[in-house]
Amino acid sequence: MNVGDRVRVRVMNPPGHNRAPSYVRGRCGVVVRSVGDGRFPDEAAAVGSDARQETIWTVAFAGTELWGPDAGPRDVVHVDLFETYLEGA
Repeated sequence: MNVGDRVRVRVMNPPGHNRAPSYVRGRCGVVVRSVGDGRFPDEAAAVGSDARQETIWTVAFAGTELWGPDAGPRDVVHVDLFETYLEGA
């Protein structure tokens, strides 16, 4: 995955904490930056430093992608998402 890639957020409902708000699941956006590696909070609480780490990406979603034609033409929402939540669009 790279900055500039068009991605879709997977439609999933993982147990415990997740970084994917329901309003972006199944929606397409563009990767705008890498936040770096992050640990899954539920695992970190249970197993400490052995919790898996994964790259977190900031994805920009056009307002119209999220809310349709009622959104403002320049509305953009940025969401930080774990890499496994994303797939190519």
